[in-house]
Amino acid sequence: MAEQSGNCLICGAPSSAMHFGINCCRPCSVFYKRTYAQSHKRPLRCKEGDGKCTSNKPKSICRKCRFERFTSILANSERKSTSDSEVMKQKYYSPEPSTSFEGSPQSDSPCSDTPILERLKKAYGALCEMRKNGEMCSYSSQIREELQQGTIKYAPATYTNVIPHAGILFAGLLDLFSTCFEDFKRLSNEKQQQLLFLSFQLMHRSEDIYRAVQYFPDDETFMPSYTTIFSIDNIDVFLSDCPASVNKEEASAEIIKNTQRTLVVNKAHFKRIQLTIEEFLAFLGLALWRDHKSINDEDMIEMAMNNRSQLMAELHKYYAGKEISAYSARLGELLCLLVSMEELEVQHKEDQKVYALMNMFNEYLTL
Repeated sequence: MAEQSGNCLICGAPSSAMHFGINCCRPCSVFYKRTYAQSHKRPLRCKEGDGKCTSNKPKSICRKCRFERFTSILANSERKSTSDSEVMKQKYYSPEPSTSFEGSPQSDSPCSDTPILERLKKAYGALCEMRKNGEMCSYSSQIREELQQGTIKYAPATYTNVIPHAGILFAGLLDLFSTCFEDFKRLSNEKQQQLLFLSFQLMHRSEDIYRAVQYFPDDETFMPSYTTIFSIDNIDVFLSDCPASVNKEEASAEIIKNTQRTLVVNKAHFKRIQLTIEEFLAFLGLALWRDHKSINDEDMIEMAMNNRSQLMAELHKYYAGKEISAYSARLGELLCLLVSMEELEVQHKEDQKVYALMNMFNEYLTL
């Protein structure tokens, strides 16, 4: 978001800031993000029936026409540089994802004027190594030897390894954010854990999906931890070591249903956008410093706002460094993806209540 004065191009209301690279008010930007995230679920209809509600009365337009007006203005802003999409394809996306879990996905060197993104990249590399080593220690000697010798590239995710592996990720993210954000580092251990826990489920699922898109782009395989993979075709393997009190048939049906409804849909979203490593790490930072409604501490709220602003500023510099002048739509996609994952987060919390009734995954709530 950048400072700007004038009227919102969508509704005409006074606006003092730019969102997605265009002059629009905050209500319209929030409306666009939410509607974009839900557009594949809820088809919009023009209240006048002719798709012309925008004429002369922008403040009274319907949701469909308001969304289309926003989309059209964004598209027009992008056309100012007709070669940008090709530059983006060449500089953002690696042609073939790696199939090894040795280290993090590769990307270009970060810009020197984006210190937070630089720190995030270095810390993420350390996080990947920490997760790999920690998870390797949790396996039987046979699986560990097969992974080390390359007999298998990944171990199968099972009920008993997903929880401790999630704990390793949680501890690693505490270190990552302490390294990258001085404000976070100065918080007490208790407050650090409380803040991270608010977004941990979103980050965990996002990391799972992001890496799955890198390494398994053409199927419905997921990566619930750094060294494991999961697909609904292997649900029997996943549940092979679950507690004896769990009804495996019911658990299998519930997990398959929830995976198809949430992870599969959002993997398609991630695949369509193809985030670079810098964008993904900025995404994690924005997830940490979200406007959490449950936080009543004014200092924490101000801290979150400042860090969000810094991350957004560095994203602008990052895109400029990639020689992409009209990147508002790209930034809009990133923020809409965050909204989409927030919806997945809400759904997972509802799913967790069902799992609790089935005596499953209760340990996840106590990380």
